[in-house]
Amino acid sequence: MATTAALAGVLLALAAYVIQGTVHTTRATEQQSHALVVDSLFAEARIAIAMQEVNLRHYQVEPSVAVKKRFDQVVRTANNTLTQIASGDDGTARRDALRLHAEQLAYHALAERLILLIADSNPDHLQLDQLEVTPAFYTLQDDVDTVARAYHDAAQRQVAALRLTQGRLLFGTCLGFGVGLCLVGVILRMILGYQRRLLEQATESRHLALHDPLTGLPNRTLFTQRMQGALDDAAAAGDRHVALMVVDLNGFKAVNDTMGHHAGDRVLIESGRRLAAGVGADGVVARLGGDEFAVLLPRVTGIAAATELAEVLVAALRRDFLLDEGPAAISGSLGIAIGPMHGAGDELFRHADAAMYRAKSNGGGVAVYDAASDAEMPDRMGLFADLRTLLETADPGGQLRLYYQPQVRLSDGAVTSVEALVRWQHPVRGLLMPGTFLPIAESSGLEVRLTYHLLGVAVRQAAAWLRDGRQYSVSVNVSPGCLIDPGFVARVLNTIDEAGLPPELLRLELTETSIMADPERAVRALHEVREHGISVSVDDFGTGFSSLAQLRRVPADELKIDRTFVRDLTAGTPDAVMVRSAVDLGHNLGLSVVAEGVEDVEALLRLREMSCEFAQGYALSHPVPADRLPQACQQAQQVVTEAIAPLGSIA
Repeated sequence: MATTAALAGVLLALAAYVIQGTVHTTRATEQQSHALVVDSLFAEARIAIAMQEVNLRHYQVEPSVAVKKRFDQVVRTANNTLTQIASGDDGTARRDALRLHAEQLAYHALAERLILLIADSNPDHLQLDQLEVTPAFYTLQDDVDTVARAYHDAAQRQVAALRLTQGRLLFGTCLGFGVGLCLVGVILRMILGYQRRLLEQATESRHLALHDPLTGLPNRTLFTQRMQGALDDAAAAGDRHVALMVVDLNGFKAVNDTMGHHAGDRVLIESGRRLAAGVGADGVVARLGGDEFAVLLPRVTGIAAATELAEVLVAALRRDFLLDEGPAAISGSLGIAIGPMHGAGDELFRHADAAMYRAKSNGGGVAVYDAASDAEMPDRMGLFADLRTLLETADPGGQLRLYYQPQVRLSDGAVTSVEALVRWQHPVRGLLMPGTFLPIAESSGLEVRLTYHLLGVAVRQAAAWLRDGRQYSVSVNVSPGCLIDPGFVARVLNTIDEAGLPPELLRLELTETSIMADPERAVRALHEVREHGISVSVDDFGTGFSSLAQLRRVPADELKIDRTFVRDLTAGTPDAVMVRSAVDLGHNLGLSVVAEGVEDVEALLRLREMSCEFAQGYALSHPVPADRLPQACQQAQQVVTEAIAPLGSIA
């Protein structure tokens, strides 16, 4: 009886424990499933939001009905997904989804306005894009990335919590096995079966969260984990290299457009299969999104071995894809970065991506990361963010600095004007030259704001020189975007008024190609500034392909001959002929002529013989900070004076 009572007590206690554990496990499973669903939906919304921007940029390049339809489709996907999240949750996820939905609707409204302007060929679309659409997208993208990462982390915590609950339940059940004899064993088998089903569900959910649903390949999250593991192993071994390849499909858009999305999906699946077959069992192939893949080789002997395999992969992608709709032909652009030689983690990804873009710009094929060729690519986004912050805060630390190069009159050596040239004293990267960050400003819509900021710095400096008794006309380079800015003229006039600088001491430099981009608007704006006494210079003359008939209409005061024609002025050379022709052309149009890039006294004397009025270049002075300009001007004047002294002045 006592044994029966004890067994009954054990069974009752075990039953109570099992029931309680099952309740906890079920609750944890429900929470995990809900977290994974919310994670998946936010990930889907993030992809759809990113694809909106991709299709909007495609529409700018190719304003077709097909591109607009794809844009509308991803807009619906983004809206529906966020609505689904909001309707299926009454907590934080609902509030996040409603906020993102509001930002998404605002961005969509701006994008639709931009599309209408593009469809109408209205040039105002550039201003709308730069000032409203692009900032709205970055705000939306940053927000959805933050939210998606937060819910992904929450889902992983739920998975961990479920495992912990299952482990505790397993321990208690095992203890009951030893006491509950045969009947407890039956209960144990039932519980273990139930647990296996739960683990299978959790494993399946984790697989879906870490793999691309179309190709079945690892996604970026899993690929990053595998890459980090390979880099850690390589660091521990000390003599091992890891190769990261980023692959972009060339011609994939044409397949989608001409043969349909089903055919495009088949191409993506087959591309992933070919890449996986090419790298073998040791490599890892992932789909990063769209038509972009990544390949990881955990063990390579060096660049040569990685390049050899990369050539095989690119060749595999070039083979025709035999689809039900017909044969399709694409190619690949592949960039290689070797870890830890070229960095680790996100840096290695950026370097491989930079090499891939260089390969794509060369028409496809394979490119290995090269610091000299790809120096600007890995840091583009970081430099863009830093530059945007500087311009938004008016550069309180004065990182954006102007250096000044004297322009010397060749008749007597007098310095009457200087050109303002920007440098960036970056707190981390040191002194950056214009070629490092100006292309980033131009491609990201910051060039107009940068021009206005530097215009203010130059004008205030010229006014300070004037107050100190030094009268220099300062030349400021103006970006092409300023000419289509309706507020350009007013901004220039307000800047010189606030600084107290006479208009005749400001000269605006514009390249001939930027003027010809929209001649009507450019000519109107330049006429207006000249009416207020500001002079205009046509910079880099000879490097563009503008019509001389149109150039004649430009209200300019000065013509600057590009440095490429000043390097070889030996009599009878093509450069000498070009420079003499440019000088004659400038004089016939009533313009003064400045030669850039003068690097030796012989070129200076040759220019003087050709009746070129002004010169600037390293032979006279390098660009210098404002406080060193008086000494630089004195040096430049001395160089010219000593050079022309035996010749006498020009009559």
